[in-house]
Amino acid sequence: MTAPQQSVNFISDLEVEKNTLQAFIEILKKEENALIEGKIEEIDHLASDKSRLVDKLIQLDDHRNEFPQVQELTLRKNHTSTEVTEQHSGQSRIQILWNELLELAKIAQLLNHSNGLIISTYLQHNQRAFTALHCAAGNVSLYGPKGQTYI
Repeated sequence: MTAPQQSVNFISDLEVEKNTLQAFIEILKKEENALIEGKIEEIDHLASDKSRLVDKLIQLDDHRNEFPQVQELTLRKNHTSTEVTEQHSGQSRIQILWNELLELAKIAQLLNHSNGLIISTYLQHNQRAFTALHCAAGNVSLYGPKGQTYI
């Protein structure tokens, strides 16, 4: 395969990866809304969509790392951005797509972290409610880290 054709394929794959990451972000936003609004029944559906997109993103990442241009590089997680930029310095479309992918990844990371905090808050609330019910029933069996009853 010629170098120009490799670049076209690389650009195409980056665009697919970008679109998939955007779809993943939309799922994370829907998940956030469902959590905030207490629509827990939607979470299972969104979780399966999210899992499917994560699998696809992993496949796209693996495929991207198979490109001859990328194989010639020593890919280390911390240096990938610099290396892709240097390798394709004359190809602004690749640089633009790569930068967009990095920004989308940051957004996805923040949304996923935020959703995790919401879920953690729900879990803490449920644990406290469970403990209170046990105490009210006279079944004090849950304790804090220092041995005290935990509510």
